Amino acid sequence: MNTIIATTICAFFKGHPDAQIGTEEAKLLAKQIAQALDEAGLQISAVGQTSAPS
Repeated sequence: MNTIIATTICAFFKGHPDAQIGTEEAKLLAKQIAQALDEAGLQISAVGQTSAPS
């Protein structure tokens, strides 16, 4: 999940020449975003996956 977020952050900043972000900074930001989502109680899973018992 962090890789997807980091890639999206980098892609966003490519279109904004006034603001730049490096790959390492994007990875750190992605980690913080994922942590904030987790702390908010949100769970992200791939389509078709569920953590609920069958």
